[in-house]
Amino acid sequence: MSSYLNHTIGYDETKFSAGPGVNMDDLEVREDWDGRPASTWAVQRIGVLLSKVEKHTYQICHNPRYEKVDPSRLIPGHLLRQIANESFGYDGWKMEVLQVEAHEKSTPTSHAGTEEATKHTVLAEARVEIRLKDGTNTQASGFGYATLSSKGQSFGKAQKEACNHAFKKAILGFEKIIMEHGMKVENKYYVNGLYPSEMKKEKN
Repeated sequence: MSSYLNHTIGYDETKFSAGPGVNMDDLEVREDWDGRPASTWAVQRIGVLLSKVEKHTYQICHNPRYEKVDPSRLIPGHLLRQIANESFGYDGWKMEVLQVEAHEKSTPTSHAGTEEATKHTVLAEARVEIRLKDGTNTQASGFGYATLSSKGQSFGKAQKEACNHAFKKAILGFEKIIMEHGMKVENKYYVNGLYPSEMKKEKN
């Protein structure tokens, strides 16, 4: 276990300042709940999500043949979307594509004297954010690959595959969030309350 979990962190002695013309009283300090549950609802619903994922993937992930394979490569994206909707509600989560980059791997070539069309190989990388309705959020990157005769279709397919891979990694990444959160709670890592509602009560 990392030693940092044994230390509490507080902001009681923190001092904030602003430039000329800015009144600190007019500013609303907002905490980004990246990688940390923002409510008991998030903890409960992520637990439901993980149990559903385990139920659907137990046989696949426990097959020796797939022991070293990234789970995000084995689970269909449409299945994870269905599970996310069942766990968080259709309006309880959303995905935002933060960045997509794609480039052609090499100069396309055609085979002289054959009927085989020119092929375009495209590699793509995407980064997405999954945000729950209470503010809990996580990000992940994914990769896509496509080789087609149409350059435009190659780019489109590779980018779509990269976004889908990133989405699956982000959804599965909620497991790490819950595990780390549980360890921090056990070690009394949080000192200003676990969730926003508790922090507001302390200020009143």
